[in-house]
Amino acid sequence: MDQGVLIILAILVLGVLSKNNSLALAAAVVLTLRLANLKQALIFLDKNALKWGIIILTMGIIAPFATGEITSKDVSDAMRNPSAIAALIAGAVTVILSGKGTDLISTSPQIVIGIILGSIIGVAFFKGVPVGPLTAAGIVAVIMQFTK
Repeated sequence: MDQGVLIILAILVLGVLSKNNSLALAAAVVLTLRLANLKQALIFLDKNALKWGIIILTMGIIAPFATGEITSKDVSDAMRNPSAIAALIAGAVTVILSGKGTDLISTSPQIVIGIILGSIIGVAFFKGVPVGPLTAAGIVAVIMQFTK
């Protein structure tokens, strides 16, 4: 068995043991594609899954506006609430960092390994949700700017 399969299998086991269904399912799908020798599908995922994930996440975030769960009055009221204003600032900073992370990942692929491992550790052992890799890369980008 090659090293890639062993690593994905280990990730699958971590996902199952930590009861993290998202991690386990993702690893199972990738492992299945790899064992079925569907290299083109893996290449396609590698090039497109991040973009799809961002689109699906964004759809989930804006869906409450379409369903009427959040109204313009709710938005207006929230802008007078200190917690909502803090959330607005945090959201903006996170998106800015994620943008920097996307740039860093595309120009420094060696960063990806650390981010992947950190994300797996966070998901498997700390019940984290893997939406932070781009933000993590953005934090690394900011740190790298200060250390140059």
